[in-house]
Amino acid sequence: MKDYRLYYCDQRLEEAEVVELLKLVWDELYELEFDAVFGTWRGAHFEPETDTVHITWENMYSAPFMTSIHRVTRAIRNDYPRDEFLQLEQAEIERIRNLPPKQK
Repeated sequence: MKDYRLYYCDQRLEEAEVVELLKLVWDELYELEFDAVFGTWRGAHFEPETDTVHITWENMYSAPFMTSIHRVTRAIRNDYPRDEFLQLEQAEIERIRNLPPKQK
């Protein structure tokens, strides 16, 4: 079973849509043969101006990448993540790391 957990998820997005988009991204990465170096999902970010969801992930070498999906056309674009996305995700990672052990 694939792991669809994220460190950060834009609260304007429905969970079912995010899972559907993660599946699309997984299929895209698999087609591009990224599966051998796939590491972990990082976050899902919504950009309302363009009606696009940006899914960030990192490979096993911790290099960040981003796949953008238009919500209507489902057009997929691969790119490098924006710094502000990485900052939001890193803040959430740090928050989780700093929780007492029983709250993680």
